[in-house]
Amino acid sequence: MANNAIETHGLSYEYNSGFGIHGIDLRISSGSITAIRGDSGSGKSTLLALLGLLLRPTSGELFLNGYNSSCMSPKERDYFRKKEIGIILQDLALLPFLNSWENVSSAFGPHLKKNRKLAQDVLSEVGLGNYCETPAGNLSGGERQRVAIARAQVKEPSLILADEPTGSLDSNNSKAVMCLLRRLTNKNTSVLIATHSTDVTSACDAEVRLDQGNIISSLGNDHFRNEES
Repeated sequence: MANNAIETHGLSYEYNSGFGIHGIDLRISSGSITAIRGDSGSGKSTLLALLGLLLRPTSGELFLNGYNSSCMSPKERDYFRKKEIGIILQDLALLPFLNSWENVSSAFGPHLKKNRKLAQDVLSEVGLGNYCETPAGNLSGGERQRVAIARAQVKEPSLILADEPTGSLDSNNSKAVMCLLRRLTNKNTSVLIATHSTDVTSACDAEVRLDQGNIISSLGNDHFRNEES
């Protein structure tokens, strides 16, 4: 387990309307990039929310960097998520009235100026050094996506969860985003991407396909299975 960024055993989450995911077992090694594919309602977002400690599983176990999340108090879960997990939401959740570096610095909390230099340095790493003072509302779609990636990586998390990070981008911008996410794995960060795109999947180390909350297939060097398979 020591070399696994993520390991789950029988991980399940049940909504009032039924299961979101059911009996998922998987192991994802550190420094890898994995695509989570499936139609709407397949459980992709639920799985990411569980891995991001935004939801507590109904049953099963989730280990992150060897730590059993079921043993964490709410305060410990919040601390672990803030320190070790970067999240890129589908709508990006950038504040349009803040400029680029302020959006990146917001990852640390409301005291934006305290981390201004670090935020600017990370923006330079993603090719936006000249856009630090530009309001997020004035950026292109590809530029906003890079700001979101910078915000997710600024605290150097061990895990980044991205929900459809290329969904609204053209081919060139999609490739640029995938290159940025790939670079993060060189720092031993593990990246999980919920996606519908076969191009995104082909750029990943492994693929997990979900249907109605179950793993139906997988490709790659990591190990995936479902208790019903």
